[in-house]
Amino acid sequence: MKKIFSLLAMGGFIVMLGAFVSEEPLNDGPYIFEKGKKLLVRWVEDSVAKKKMLSAKNYSKFKSKDEKYFDPRYLFSDYKDEEENIFNFQGVEKIAALSDVHGQYDLFVKILQNNGIIDTQNQWAYGEGHFVIVGDIFDRGDKVQECLWFVYQLEQQAAAAGGKVHYLLGNHEVMVLTGDLRYIHDKYRQTEQLFQMPYWQIFGPESELGKWLRTKPVTISINDVQFVHGGLSPALAASKFSVADINSTFIDKIIDAKEEDSIYNDPRIKFLSKSQGPIWYRGYFKDDNFTETQLDAVLSYYGVNRIVVGHTSQDRVKSLYNDKVVVVDSSIKLGESGEILFIENDQLSIGDMMGERRKL
Repeated sequence: MKKIFSLLAMGGFIVMLGAFVSEEPLNDGPYIFEKGKKLLVRWVEDSVAKKKMLSAKNYSKFKSKDEKYFDPRYLFSDYKDEEENIFNFQGVEKIAALSDVHGQYDLFVKILQNNGIIDTQNQWAYGEGHFVIVGDIFDRGDKVQECLWFVYQLEQQAAAAGGKVHYLLGNHEVMVLTGDLRYIHDKYRQTEQLFQMPYWQIFGPESELGKWLRTKPVTISINDVQFVHGGLSPALAASKFSVADINSTFIDKIIDAKEEDSIYNDPRIKFLSKSQGPIWYRGYFKDDNFTETQLDAVLSYYGVNRIVVGHTSQDRVKSLYNDKVVVVDSSIKLGESGEILFIENDQLSIGDMMGERRKL
């Protein structure tokens, strides 16, 4: 599948050359790739593609227009996520969650600042709390890269404070990583042309962000709450997919499939990547036949009391089925407003864009 989308993307350089030329100077990046013991940095500055090699000795000299959200010292830190393959976390007193940022960096940061997740310098301020991004940083907006590096750094800051950032893969992460570029912003079409490289390849396993994204799960639980982008369908539970199975299958069998048609050769893998799978499911909202009894069976199978999802856009954070499902896609993607869910001391509340709280 990736190869098919790749060919279409590369073909686009011929057919669509010049179609995405902006009147404003383009600035994008950095995009970083491993080259032995050094790192190759590629970026676009004033519509000109640039590159530079970085090492542990010279990274502090790297300067570009992205200093506000990108600090190269985090590339050379000793940080290693010791909980990379842990998908259940217990005893967490403070949890915050939102989803579907879709490249809206400025609004994303504003919501986090005003709600005490970060300080005015964009540094972690939530102590030992856990902050969950329930998928979909990619696509639609024009500041995807800013969001990614911001979260990359915030993850390390949180760990140093005893907290945790969980970035879950949504359908748009999986789409980009598998070469489906239908929803990328025109800005990134220009970057493709300047780099002569399809957008998905910028996030391949040899890139720093690509490697990082491939450590991210699709679903985790914290205390008695399961977090997943689309949802956990009755069919998913009935098929006996464990959380570990879901997470490993997406990276090993879907995102980094060894054969372009492997998804279609294995019915279980195909199932995960379709509408009843965890990144696409909308049944809590769209299925008129869905019942709370079915939901209870799903919750029982996964051993939780609540599911927090994104993916299905709302005008604010909302709950269904006696607070057993909470949707945190508050349409941040529109760039106008958004909200964040808090689960603190077993109480659910919502923080709006300006930091005002209300009970769910």
